[in-house]
Amino acid sequence: MPDRLCLQGILFALCNDRAWQSPFLEPGVGSGQSCWRRLEWWQKKSPADNNRQAICGTTKFTKDPTITDDSCDEFPFAGAYESGALNGFYHGKDCAQVTAVKKGSGTGLPTVRPTVAVIGTPSGNEKCVRGHIPGPLNSDLSGAYGNFVISDRLADDDALWLQIAS
Repeated sequence: MPDRLCLQGILFALCNDRAWQSPFLEPGVGSGQSCWRRLEWWQKKSPADNNRQAICGTTKFTKDPTITDDSCDEFPFAGAYESGALNGFYHGKDCAQVTAVKKGSGTGLPTVRPTVAVIGTPSGNEKCVRGHIPGPLNSDLSGAYGNFVISDRLADDDALWLQIAS
């Protein structure tokens, strides 16, 4: 559901003192539950931003000059309860470090940088990973994850397993 419709639904519920469980009677406004979930998600964006800053903040991440448009990426995702920052890590240096490896040429970043290499010697006990990833590839991947969470209406109590395939 588009953000604008969710906002209309939230305002409609608040202005009309409606229960969130009730379907809205206004045409074009989403269900109460959909609007409630979106409001919850918007409110939780701030903790995700804080988590991201703890691992990838500008004073905590030094860009790699060999990676065009280098950006910091973290795993688990900043918006997840397993985020490094939510598990007691307040600096990305405490995470295992990786970098995107250039394997080819062209315009498709997933084919140009299809793998990552470990930087240094991790202990294996790190609870997070921080990577040097080209900005457009990072935003494409995080956008896909964010769209998945919204489109599949994942809630806090939904189990999510991530399988990484090579």
